[in-house]
Amino acid sequence: MAKEGFKAGSGNEEADAFASHEALFPARPHGRFRRLLKRGGRDASGATAIEFAMLAPVVILLLMGIIEFGLIYTADIVLKNATYDAARTGRTGFVENKSTQDKTVLDIVRHEVSAMMDPNKLTIDSKAYAGFGNLNKPEPFIDANKNGRRDNGENYTDVNGNGKYDLDQGRDGFGGANEVVLYTVSYPWKLLTPFVSEIIGDNGFITLTATAVVQNEPYQ
Repeated sequence: MAKEGFKAGSGNEEADAFASHEALFPARPHGRFRRLLKRGGRDASGATAIEFAMLAPVVILLLMGIIEFGLIYTADIVLKNATYDAARTGRTGFVENKSTQDKTVLDIVRHEVSAMMDPNKLTIDSKAYAGFGNLNKPEPFIDANKNGRRDNGENYTDVNGNGKYDLDQGRDGFGGANEVVLYTVSYPWKLLTPFVSEIIGDNGFITLTATAVVQNEPYQ
C-alpha cells in the first residue's frame, strides 16, 4: 500500500517518471490566463500613449520657450557688440573711401546684425554732447519764477542749436573732436512662442536696445 502523500506506482517506469516531472514542474498557465496577461499589457500601453498625448504639447512649448529665450539672449549680445564696434569706429573719425562718417558707422551695425536681424528694422540714434557731465541733461535756463522748471517766455541756452528748448542737450550726429557721443540702437524682435509673448512681449514683440558712450579722439 502506498504511503500517504504519494500515489501508487503504475508499474510503468516511464509513466511514473512523467508523473513525477509534472508534480515538480507544473504546466504553464492556461491559454485564457495568457490572454488576460497580454490584454493587461495592451491596456498599460494605451494609458501611456494617452499620458504622452496630454504632456507632449506642454513639453514642446517649454522647449520652444527655452530655445526662444536663448535666441533673444544671443540677439541682444549681437546687437550690443555691433553697437560697441560702431561706436569705437565713430570715435576715431574714420570714413570709408567714397563714403561719409554717418554711412560708415551705420554700415558696421547693419552688417554685424544681418545674420539674425533685418537691418532695415533697426533704429539707430546718436547724440553728441560737450562732455560726460552733459549727458541726458536739459538745456540751461533762467528760472525767473523759481518754480524749478522752465516756463514759456523764460530765457534758455540753445545748446544743440535746433531753435527750441530741449530736455536733452544732445545734438544729433556723431559729434566733433573730443565730444562725447551716445549711441542707441534698438530692434523690434518678433516673439514666436505664445506664452513667452504673454510674459515679456508687447503685441508679439520685444524691443532689444543697446547703448554705448564714447569720447571722440582729437582728430582734425
